[in-house]
Amino acid sequence: MTSQNNDRLFYIETLKSEQCQCERSKKRRYALCYKCFQRLPKDLRMALYRPIGAGFEQAYEDAYRYLNNL
Repeated sequence: MTSQNNDRLFYIETLKSEQCQCERSKKRRYALCYKCFQRLPKDLRMALYRPIGAGFEQAYEDAYRYLNNL
């Protein structure tokens, strides 16, 4: 399996998960819990609605860095 396929699976599993990156519960098909989502600036929030393969991956990485002050 290629690195690209592994990356894609990571983001699919993230959306299928019921646990946010902050370890709080979240709804399936959402990248983050509501509290984390609300902490993001509007442009990052909107970017998380992009499909996998069309920008979601970068949006999730940007949101993760923003939320974790990286």
